[in-house]
Amino acid sequence: MARADGDRSVTLCVRGKELMARRAAGNLAAVKMDLAAAREEADDERIALLEALIASGGDIVVYRPHLQHIALLFGDIESAEHVAVIVPGVGDGTNLRDDWIPDAQNLFEKAPATAVVLWKGYDNPVDVMAAAAGSIECSDELVTAAGDLTAFVESLDLEADQSLTVVAHSFGSIVTGAALADCGLVVTDVIVAGSPGMTVDDLRELHVEQSHFFSEQAPGDAIAELGVFGASPSSPTFGGTRMEVNAGERPRVQSHSGYFTPGSEALENMAEVVTGHYEEVARQHPTFPEIAGGLVCWALRMPVAPLCAVGRHYRGPGFRVMTNWCRLVDLGANETGNLVTEVLDESERALLWVAHRIGALPDPEGDQAV
Repeated sequence: MARADGDRSVTLCVRGKELMARRAAGNLAAVKMDLAAAREEADDERIALLEALIASGGDIVVYRPHLQHIALLFGDIESAEHVAVIVPGVGDGTNLRDDWIPDAQNLFEKAPATAVVLWKGYDNPVDVMAAAAGSIECSDELVTAAGDLTAFVESLDLEADQSLTVVAHSFGSIVTGAALADCGLVVTDVIVAGSPGMTVDDLRELHVEQSHFFSEQAPGDAIAELGVFGASPSSPTFGGTRMEVNAGERPRVQSHSGYFTPGSEALENMAEVVTGHYEEVARQHPTFPEIAGGLVCWALRMPVAPLCAVGRHYRGPGFRVMTNWCRLVDLGANETGNLVTEVLDESERALLWVAHRIGALPDPEGDQAV
């Protein structure tokens, strides 16, 4: 009986992969037909997008152009030791062509024995601030997106010895957070980059172990500093591991869309996590100003934490007012924490400068005594 159950499981797995292959072939044919129509209509923007899909070399495993839902598979899932699913943020066909496809290709080239899936299978708002203003956390769109991500990951039919990492960028981390917290998404590791929050204030609410959650936040990333969808995943009080994004002579990451830059420390660390080389990950240790700012932010959120927890599932009268209020508290707490961090950081720099000038500390830029 046990052998029969095992055979049935393998059969279902093979059928699932065969179904994905057939869908990819059908989607490619549909893309080519749409491309021919776009050329007849001289729709340059659509032509550029469809040509990019074909030229990417990836299998088109999801293609719903009327919804702007597209997923590309790079590599062979069946033979891969590791699988990474990239969940990008808000954007349109231009972002897909110019940013998301290259991002997925960069990770695929950097992570050996890995298949990479770029999954943009959800409806997104115009931008992150529009999402915050519309309280998308309580909307059907986010619930649907989180459920669809969970269903897609389950449809991959991975073997027990294959690792699965979700790599979520920007608004994609909000979708991923809802999937982990509310939809039962199960993964090996989670990486979030440039996240404005994951709809929770504590890593434990995502049901992910601390040693398998990683975050990246580049200096000057304004989106990641918003904090309107719960606590920042890169905050010292959130839990998990914050990874370095810049090191040595590697290309610098200094913007919201640069985390997948080839050769960067940010991309290097992502590849180490995806392939299970955790000991090779360069960790960014929080400074005292960052710890202090994180604690202030946490303290300001604590009084409304129970209400926010109830609001995740409450849909009765006044739920949008309650959620908007929680979002306002999130924004205020995060901005206050950022201010505390900046003030303490500048004060620390000023004190060090004075100490160097009066000779209390050696000047790191000066000549060293022999």
